[in-house]
Amino acid sequence: MSSSDIISESQQDLLKELANIGVGNAVTALSTMLEDERIDMEVPVVMVAPLQDVPESFGDPESLVAATFCEADCPSFELVIVFVMPLKAAQNLVSRILPEGSSELDEMERSLLMELGNIITGSYLSALSFMTGLTFNASPPKLGIDMAGAVLGTVIAETKTVDDQLILLKTELNVEEDGIEGSVLILPDSGSLKTLFEHLGAF
Repeated sequence: MSSSDIISESQQDLLKELANIGVGNAVTALSTMLEDERIDMEVPVVMVAPLQDVPESFGDPESLVAATFCEADCPSFELVIVFVMPLKAAQNLVSRILPEGSSELDEMERSLLMELGNIITGSYLSALSFMTGLTFNASPPKLGIDMAGAVLGTVIAETKTVDDQLILLKTELNVEEDGIEGSVLILPDSGSLKTLFEHLGAF
């Protein structure tokens, strides 16, 4: 099922605007963290997708990924924001900051990876707050490393998310010569996708 089968053109445009603002926020924060290295980031794919189709969007559902996620709520609804990237890409990104790190991701590297993911998810949450005028309270971030399908299952099990539709924003992050693909997922709680769009200004 394509995104156009689920949402209108105006809703699609609003998601693109959300993605662009989120990217702008993230690039600024990541550039500081990576000591002003050149960073380009774009969102080539913006869509609403059925929950069961998402693991395949990361490639092989059995491939290892790293995912940082947090819960956020406002008076109108709750949601979960997740940033997912292939584990190898995550290790490469961490090694740019900690060149002497190990390939197994020790405690310090996991903490750094969580902070990187927190920057991405926080940037999109700030964009969502800017566009809706809502104030979100976010939980501390959590990190999961597992197969793509298992990680998404963990996110659903550990949060209140039960809706069968989510917003998928595939990202491309380029740090100097390294290209890193990732995905930002926005999972509203049951029945809240419509409410979210109403606050964004599209019905």
